[in-house]
Amino acid sequence: MVAPQFLKLGNPRKVISLLDGVLDQVALDKIELELRNHSAKLYSFSLYHYRFATRQPNIHWRQKVSRLYYASYAASRAIRLYIEEYHSEEVGDHKKIGDLPREFPSNSYFKNNLEVLRVDRNTCDYNHASVANDLALTQKDSTSFVKEFLEETRSYLISKGLNLRGKP
Repeated sequence: MVAPQFLKLGNPRKVISLLDGVLDQVALDKIELELRNHSAKLYSFSLYHYRFATRQPNIHWRQKVSRLYYASYAASRAIRLYIEEYHSEEVGDHKKIGDLPREFPSNSYFKNNLEVLRVDRNTCDYNHASVANDLALTQKDSTSFVKEFLEETRSYLISKGLNLRGKP
C-alpha cells in the first residue's frame, strides 16, 4: 500500500537514519518499503504518460510532446526519489528534470535532451502561436528519445535494487 502523505517527509532515508535507535527495525523497514513503492509507482506513472503519448496521432503534436515530457519527468522523479531521496511537487522541480546521478549511463546526453524536451513541452503548453516545426525535436525523435530514457531508467533502477514492472 502506498501512503499518500509519505512524500511529505522530503528525504525518507534521512528520516530512517534520524529514527534509527528510536524505532525498531520493522518500522524502519516499513519506511524503506514505502520509499521503494513510491519510486516504483512514479516509474509506472512515466509508462502511463508514455503510452498515452504514443497513441496520439501526429496532428495532436502538442498533447503528444507534452505527455512525452511528463513521461520523462516522472521517470526522472523516480530516480531522484529512490537514489537521492528527494521529492518535490513544486513548479520549480521541472528545472531539475536533467539532474541525474553522476553514474547514470550517458548522463550528459540524457540531461541535455531532457532539458530540450522541457523547452519543447513549454512551447506546446504555453505558446499558442507555435506550430509543430517550432519544436527542437521532431515528434519521432522525442518518442525515440523518451523510450530510450525510460528503458535506461528501468535498467538503472533495477541495478540499484528497485523492483519494477512494465516496459516502454
